[in-house]
Amino acid sequence: MDQMKKKYWLITTEYPPMYGGGIGTYCYHTAKMLHQMNWDVTVFVPNQYSDINKTTISNGVRIIEFSRHKTNVAAYLGPETAMAFEFANIIKEYIETEGLPEILESQEYAGIAYYILQYKHLNYPLFNKLKVVLTLHAPSFLYYEYNRVPAMQLPYFWIGQMERWCIMAADKLNAPSAFIVQAIRPFMPELPEVTVVPLPFEQPKKVQFNNATDPRDNWFFFGKLTPQKGILPLLKSFKTLWETGWTRPLYLIGGGNHYYHPERMDMQQWVNKKYGTEIKTGKLILLGSLSPAQWKEKTQNGAVILIPSIGDNYPYTVIESLINGNIVLASKQGGQSEIINDAQNGFLFDHSEEDSLIKKVHVINNLPVEQIQHIRISAINSVEEKHCYKSVYAQKQRAIESTEAVNNKTTLFPFLTGSKTSEHPLQQQYKKDLLSVVIPFYNMGPYLEEALQSVYTSDYKNIEVIVVNDGSDKRESIEALKMLQNKYKFILIEQSNKGLSVARNTGAQQVTGEFLAFLDPDDAVAPNYFSKALDILKSKRNVHFVGCWAQYFEGSTGSWPAFTPEPPYLLYHNMINSSALVYRTTVFTQSGWNDPALEYGLEDWESVINLTKNGWKGVVIPEKLWLYRIRKKSMARSFTREKLLFSYRYIAEKHSAFYSIFAAELTGLLNANGPGYKIDNPTFATDEHIPFNKNRIIKKVINYIKKKPVLRKKALYILSKLKK
Repeated sequence: MDQMKKKYWLITTEYPPMYGGGIGTYCYHTAKMLHQMNWDVTVFVPNQYSDINKTTISNGVRIIEFSRHKTNVAAYLGPETAMAFEFANIIKEYIETEGLPEILESQEYAGIAYYILQYKHLNYPLFNKLKVVLTLHAPSFLYYEYNRVPAMQLPYFWIGQMERWCIMAADKLNAPSAFIVQAIRPFMPELPEVTVVPLPFEQPKKVQFNNATDPRDNWFFFGKLTPQKGILPLLKSFKTLWETGWTRPLYLIGGGNHYYHPERMDMQQWVNKKYGTEIKTGKLILLGSLSPAQWKEKTQNGAVILIPSIGDNYPYTVIESLINGNIVLASKQGGQSEIINDAQNGFLFDHSEEDSLIKKVHVINNLPVEQIQHIRISAINSVEEKHCYKSVYAQKQRAIESTEAVNNKTTLFPFLTGSKTSEHPLQQQYKKDLLSVVIPFYNMGPYLEEALQSVYTSDYKNIEVIVVNDGSDKRESIEALKMLQNKYKFILIEQSNKGLSVARNTGAQQVTGEFLAFLDPDDAVAPNYFSKALDILKSKRNVHFVGCWAQYFEGSTGSWPAFTPEPPYLLYHNMINSSALVYRTTVFTQSGWNDPALEYGLEDWESVINLTKNGWKGVVIPEKLWLYRIRKKSMARSFTREKLLFSYRYIAEKHSAFYSIFAAELTGLLNANGPGYKIDNPTFATDEHIPFNKNRIIKKVINYIKKKPVLRKKALYILSKLKK
């Protein structure tokens, strides 16, 4: 690593030769370009085959293939979310040893920068000065629509939420096309400013093509076999062409496992079924996946390359096809329309115009050879002019400079629904910086001291403790409470038994601190929980409560991750550990009271919903700072379906106006995933629609498959067969 050069780190899920695809091609050329421009470039990419980190140098670029399983978060986070956590972990390791890079660049796809950006905005010391650039490549939440993926089904919905949040949280947004910016705007009305920077591309040798060959002898589709890539209208149009006398075959280059959700089968299987006659007669030829070398060989004499995407960013296949002197026929529905000038360096058709593709096929076929050769030359020149490293770097450099100038001392946390966020709670007379900890107590004598010790040994010392005895009637608990009050001198409030909600509210009415926390008497907190939570509350003026992850103990060794509580998902299922939050006291006393009518539980979740409804947003520290005891007789273990149904209905009716704002999304979540109370967390797929999902052995298999994205695709295929 050159200490004299500026450091540029790229994080990606794809990098050649380990992975192909447009993102990998972008990262390869971006890294190569930046290295040539005297940057010290490091690429971080997950190692698919080994749990050992591997470092190599290629073309002057350092490539770090890191373990996907360094932490144990895959035990309680779905594979995509776990991967984002692993990215944050490897970046943390390298910042600790090498310091901050000038720039860290990430793709938005799969939300891989999610925890890096969480750490940044939650004031983590190693991350709070990190400058993060996000380049828009293939947002899942948009491509779900194109590919007819059930977007509200978990974990698809959650992956989309991670991507959206990363887009909101980055210091700078770049995109290779103006098309993608406009395409995602309906999904993100508050989309920040995006700078369009063309894709970098150079190849060692200038293409020399044989003027004696005619590219119209070969017609190729090159891309993924997905609806988004336009395979459906393409095949429909070519079937019409063949039926009306067209004799040339169409070659499909591309494959992979691409599940076609509406038909419950792999797309290649669907093509074989739908167009079996055309395949048998040699009109349609499926070549499958080809390496770049094999593709070049197939098109060495030139070809017409069809790019019929129904919506695309700026596919590298267009650049690679043009630079190699092929004739490109592409749709207007994508960034490709930003380089192709119709009939000059390629051809464009419009999906919104009837038979537009068929008409353009005939136009190309009827042109004189001389004009075709002129278009091929123009195609090569257009790529060399627009996408050469020198031209792209000049634009990239301006984007980098604007990122470096960003002020990282922001006092606002980037919520997805930021415009409704309140920043200035009502002012009341509470002691500045004092944290009041309320512990509701009912016959918990054997556990209380452990909870108290965790509070008093906290590294945040400006604390008052209030214990509310909610009518305990067991002698050993009453005696323990008396002894501990003498020992620790906490404030003790006595009342007749009125339930957990009233006990918490009683304590909150007596606090004097600027900040408020609740802790159940059989739980505990980590020594640094309160200090971390208060640091966020003091520095982020639009954050009004803070939670964390939970570590189970005694009856379980599991973990409970939590997530920033925002609708619509918050209204479908509780996504935060709501019984161990730290609040601004003014906010809780305005909108956070626990509702005693929720006699069976979930009163803390309802409190969070009411806070959020009134604009008081909260965040989650992604660390296990709350110790949650699992007891045989705890309230959570006494939940029945009927109790949960009562509580869910009560909450929805109480906040019906708030729920109605998100009616469409909530309906989608319910239809796709079943009842919210059955959900573990949003990062995993549900088994609601899987046959025999109550069988113990099958449930184990399902849980294993959920953690393996590759197996998930194969399982979808098997499931489609079972359902038929």
